[in-house]
Amino acid sequence: MIQLSTKPFPLPRPMRQLEIAQSELHLWRVSLEEGLSGVDQLHKQLSEAEQVRASKFFRENQAQQYVVFHAALRDILARYLDVEPAQIAYETSEFGKPNVIRGQAGQLRFNLTHSGELAVVAVSLGKDVGVDIERIRKVRSFASMLERCLSDAERKDICAHQEADRFHQFLRFWTHKEAYLKTIGVGLRAPLDRVTLDLQAPESRKVVNHFNVFPQSPVVRLMELAPCEGFVGAVGSTHGDSPEIKTFGWVSGR
Repeated sequence: MIQLSTKPFPLPRPMRQLEIAQSELHLWRVSLEEGLSGVDQLHKQLSEAEQVRASKFFRENQAQQYVVFHAALRDILARYLDVEPAQIAYETSEFGKPNVIRGQAGQLRFNLTHSGELAVVAVSLGKDVGVDIERIRKVRSFASMLERCLSDAERKDICAHQEADRFHQFLRFWTHKEAYLKTIGVGLRAPLDRVTLDLQAPESRKVVNHFNVFPQSPVVRLMELAPCEGFVGAVGSTHGDSPEIKTFGWVSGR
């Protein structure tokens, strides 16, 4: 299991480009608290479209989460691309997965996930990535979620656990599935119950069947994350061999 760093990543002075090898997978832990004191400045790093979207949140805390996490994403990517955060431009794939525009990104790939007051950014070079985290919390519709999101084999796995542990196990399946679907670029547009996982299998064999959700999908390595206490997570990548994992804690301000 990958433990995410809680230590701030020191910013070199003068600022220099951050390097990443094709054999590496970088994981950045972003805390909402880290960015709140400078949220007005972070807002200026967003694109016009992102600023408009932030303004449409009904609750202030949701708007703050959006600003901090998306500005943090820009700040992180800017360190690899050696540009200012506000200069980064995105494009989306056929199924809506965001990427930095080709002329700017080279082979850099990324994915963002957030839940509550925590976000994680996965970064790779030339390899597709997908990441998901979820805060462990009580839900009212657990039974219907089991039916809607899991295959028969997965539901049997859940029922084999003590009742108190079942929702935690469900979230393990959920995060691994979403990490897989985000890695191959389809996200939650594909029904979760059409992907069957074996969480006990090696990282390159956890996907047992995807029922042609994405017929040409490559082999995806799925690795479990421990973002922090009270959260579960998973990250997927198309690295042929197990990637070298490096973890960082994001710090606001450049």
